[in-house]
Amino acid sequence: MGMKITGLQEVQRALKKEIDKLRTPHYALVGIHQSAGVEPDSDGMTVATLGAIQHFGADINHPGGTRYQTTPGGKARFVSNDFVGPVSGVTQPHTIKIPARRWLDVGAEAGTKEYLETIQEGIEDGLDSKQIMARVGVEAVGAIQNYMEDLDSPANAASTIRKKGSSNPLVDSGNLVQSVTSTVVAKKSKEGME
Repeated sequence: MGMKITGLQEVQRALKKEIDKLRTPHYALVGIHQSAGVEPDSDGMTVATLGAIQHFGADINHPGGTRYQTTPGGKARFVSNDFVGPVSGVTQPHTIKIPARRWLDVGAEAGTKEYLETIQEGIEDGLDSKQIMARVGVEAVGAIQNYMEDLDSPANAASTIRKKGSSNPLVDSGNLVQSVTSTVVAKKSKEGME
């Protein structure tokens, strides 16, 4: 008794075509790209630079010269240059330490389960690798932004909280969080973090 298989070559060609769609590598680059521009109300600092400072931490050499008043509790309260009341003194040159607040890699890792589901759904929907990575990039942006909005440690200094009216270290105007974007490329980037 013999068996005849029909359409096997067509199935093999269709399967090869689907596998080839996934074989071309694409990468989702997620973070704050140079195209985000300059941070508003800064002296020309890019949003990408601000993001790096927040992520890795930094030591800022302050030249001093900031006027302050001493509160009844003995703490210094900085006053603006326009302030016309009495001042207690002027700060000396000093170093301001900004602690590292690892928002990019830790925020991206928070969405790992969703990325795997997105990849599986993309394969099931017949998408190619570029389309799948675009979807993964959108998921990663959301995971990172949520992480940034929820971050509360290391905490802001009390003076920073008073100045900006928020205790979230990464949220002031919202520009930093909103500047996290994704783009899909066919070649692995040599810049940024991996």
